[in-house]
Amino acid sequence: MRIALIGLVLLAAPATARAEDHVYEGTWITTNRPLDGTMTCVVTELGNDNWRGHFYGVWHGQEFSYEVKFSGPPEKLRGRAVIDGADYEWTGQMSGGRFKGKFGGSRYLGSFSLKQKGK
Repeated sequence: MRIALIGLVLLAAPATARAEDHVYEGTWITTNRPLDGTMTCVVTELGNDNWRGHFYGVWHGQEFSYEVKFSGPPEKLRGRAVIDGADYEWTGQMSGGRFKGKFGGSRYLGSFSLKQKGK
């Protein structure tokens, strides 16, 4: 999910997942510029239909990492984020070992499709 990833480069290695976290891997696709790539997302349930996603990966040889908070039941998730100065909104769902979503914002539009690791 190439949401202004160039400005989000972090040199630290991604955090390891805890046993209660859900780890998803897959691709993001942008529809307004060719910035597609692969990524991992560690989803942490915070309780009361609140979640945190740690998205990370490598895009054109550069590591990226960012966290996004979102809410809703797993089948109807919604989130907002400001990433590298750009505003984004997205909707998605987690079900059947998949985490899918669509995003739009002031810079990029697209979607992501991730599969839960180990499933």
